[in-house]
Amino acid sequence: MEIQVREHLLNFRRESYVTDCEDDKPSVLEGKTYIDCSLGINPFGYPDTIDHARKLFYQHKDINVYPGYPYNDLKDAIAEYWKESARLKTCNIKIGCGSIGIIANINKMFMDKGAKALGYCPQFTDFMVEVKSCNGTFDYIALKPDNNYRFDKQEMITAINGGYRLVYIDNPNNPTGQVTPLSDIEEIVKAAEKMNVCVLVDEAYGEYMNKSNSAISLVNRYENLLVTRSFSKGFGLAAYRVGYLVTGELIGSIYSKIDWPFAVSAPGQFVAPFALKDSTFLEKSRSKIREAKKRIIKACSRIKIFETDMDVPIMVLQHPDEGRDLYAEFRERGILTEPGEAYMELGKNCVRLRVAEEVDRIIHAVRDIEKNV
Repeated sequence: MEIQVREHLLNFRRESYVTDCEDDKPSVLEGKTYIDCSLGINPFGYPDTIDHARKLFYQHKDINVYPGYPYNDLKDAIAEYWKESARLKTCNIKIGCGSIGIIANINKMFMDKGAKALGYCPQFTDFMVEVKSCNGTFDYIALKPDNNYRFDKQEMITAINGGYRLVYIDNPNNPTGQVTPLSDIEEIVKAAEKMNVCVLVDEAYGEYMNKSNSAISLVNRYENLLVTRSFSKGFGLAAYRVGYLVTGELIGSIYSKIDWPFAVSAPGQFVAPFALKDSTFLEKSRSKIREAKKRIIKACSRIKIFETDMDVPIMVLQHPDEGRDLYAEFRERGILTEPGEAYMELGKNCVRLRVAEEVDRIIHAVRDIEKNV
């Protein structure tokens, strides 16, 4: 049968470090207890207030009722959360199925055949996958090994031209965990504005950096800026799939044309505001991450660590031997990571490792791997 779908999808291959292939998952038959240092969850759980919120929801809400679209209560809570950084209206905020669901919508807005987006690599792979799925082209600037893969704002500014519809920056960066200063972001947004190019700043890991560094504070000053955030990472609500977009009224009005209602479940909509009110949870999480990350980095004498911020729970480790499969090395020692080959510009001798509570086991694995360096 010849299926009548968009022609470019017939030869399109979706490549992501998130896979539905059972062969890529460890089997219980392997006889090991694994520490999961792969997906970017908060290794220290979620705010205590969430347990109370869940009980309240199921006491007072019916599951046969649709979520309260357009989620104005949640939007009001988000606006309150950001009131010291930006004066946001409900029209500035769009709610979606995690930040990845919103990114897919944004690409649906900007990308079609012949459209181009600009990013840098390594960075979040699923953005470029979504660009290509819309028949767009993703160009990127490769972060330089001799600069320890540190982001260079000037390279990005120099590369922007009117041929691009969208510039993509993830801050903090996934996979390195490095944080780009807000001043650098603003310079890029200004440069892009002059050429009528929009800039998407993906702050999925944004709760691990200071709120003052968020590009949300720039939204009311630049019409070409979009900022995405997620409740999955810092707030630890990955199962609820809640994310949001903050942007100006012009882009927001267009986004509404391609958005769909009820993208977030009623429980997710209900509990998310409780997370926003718990200021101490994030502070404690960042403190624990900082301490754990310092210990892991200190244990690496031959394994290289790329540019990273100590408050962000992810980082890239690189084995000095390009032929070594570092993902397999960690897996053999009971540690699950994300393979470097899942990221553009990284090889199999790299992994993205997310901090976990079981720091001693991670350190033991690092030292054991380094014995054979």
